[in-house]
Amino acid sequence: MNLEQCKKCSNLLPFTSGYFQTAGGRKANGEPYLRYICKPCYTESKNNYKRDNRKRLNAWKLKASCSCGYSLKRDKENFSTRSLTFHHRDNNKVNNISDMMNYSWKNILKEINKCDVICFNCHMAIHGNE
Repeated sequence: MNLEQCKKCSNLLPFTSGYFQTAGGRKANGEPYLRYICKPCYTESKNNYKRDNRKRLNAWKLKASCSCGYSLKRDKENFSTRSLTFHHRDNNKVNNISDMMNYSWKNILKEINKCDVICFNCHMAIHGNE
C-alpha cells in the first residue's frame, strides 16, 4: 500500500483512499490535484479560516451602527451583531457577506465597502415589498 505523510500532522495515510485528493478537480493530463495535507487537517484549517473571518466580521460590526441609531453604544443590554446587516447600495454585488467566510478578508472588506450597515428592521423596511 502506498502511504503519504501529511505535512501538517505527520500521519502516514493511504494515498489511494482519497486523503490527499481534492474534491474533483483534475489536471490537463487527467491526474487529480493533490493536497500536501490530509483531508482531516484540510477541513480543520478551512473551518479555522472561516471562524477567524467570522470573528473579524463581528469585531467590525461592534464598531458600526445603523442610521436609526441602533448600536452597541446606545443599546448595550439588547445589542447583537446578528441584528446588523449589510445593505448593498447598488447592484454590483459579488456575494452576500455572510456567504463569503471562506474568502480572503481583503475580498470581504471590498464587498463591505459597497454596503451600508443597517439593522434588520431597517433592512426589512427597505426590502419588505420585494
